[in-house]
Amino acid sequence: MVAKQQAIYDIKTDKFKYLKREQNRISNRVDVNELNKRLNKTKRSNFYITTLVSIVCLLGMISLILVSIKF
Repeated sequence: MVAKQQAIYDIKTDKFKYLKREQNRISNRVDVNELNKRLNKTKRSNFYITTLVSIVCLLGMISLILVSIKF
């Protein structure tokens, strides 16, 4: 039976850069203004995508109705 080798994680390598914290952080609290900016950006993006899909579907239905009326 072969034993598994233990994984060694070196936090100083570039591979684990995301684990490092900035030294000048005072607390772990979330910045509400930054969070609101990201949320508003996401809401706006979702609204535009939903509007675009709705317009495309509406145009498709109108073209289908026009084709069915002609024939």
